[in-house]
Amino acid sequence: MDKNIRVLLADEPSLIGVGIRATLSVEKNLIIVGEANSSHKISKLHQKLQPDLIIMDLDLPQFKFPDAIAFLHRNCSKLKILGLMSHNKLTLSSLKINGIAGCVLKSEEPQTLINASLTVAQGKTWFSKNLVEDYVQSNKGEWNQVENANLTQREQQILRMIARGLDNACIANELSLGHQTVRNYISQIYAKLGLSSRTEAVLWAIKNDVLQHNHDVLSRMQFNSHSCQKLASK
Repeated sequence: MDKNIRVLLADEPSLIGVGIRATLSVEKNLIIVGEANSSHKISKLHQKLQPDLIIMDLDLPQFKFPDAIAFLHRNCSKLKILGLMSHNKLTLSSLKINGIAGCVLKSEEPQTLINASLTVAQGKTWFSKNLVEDYVQSNKGEWNQVENANLTQREQQILRMIARGLDNACIANELSLGHQTVRNYISQIYAKLGLSSRTEAVLWAIKNDVLQHNHDVLSRMQFNSHSCQKLASK
């Protein structure tokens, strides 16, 4: 990546905050342009600085979830938020519903924060593997719809490839299809399954055993912008 990503940090000075700043400084394309410790200040700085990404500490009491997030979405256009949490206090569903594009647990490796920041800044999603696993376990059995989905063999094949973590370009290359043809197939899959994103398609595939080894699928869900095998939002 050769484009600098302007980052607005929403946290407070602390040992964790120092670690976050040190981690981001390792990636030359991540530039911290401002810092804020309240929703109103975030809104003002977002309008003034036009950052590409907000990294927000969701553990801080002044960022009341979901009110603080709703306020920001009302006042900031094209908002991209990457959340940080010390544990799984919020579910993947609640994060997505409230417009959080990604979330990293503070216990994860520093490189994870860098990868997540680069990915979310590009308009894609990156959620901690632990959050995804919790979501799958809590909803297991609810999406038993494979036989009733009426997917064609080609659609099932592409869904399996999405679940493996392949992006559209990789799918097109493997199947010798045009990029637009792949996009059309994915749109049909979304419509038939009632889905709206690539992340939801992967979760649907896991819950319905589209691939036989769910653990292997989860281990590949890295949401890494530097790899061909990534989950790129459509």
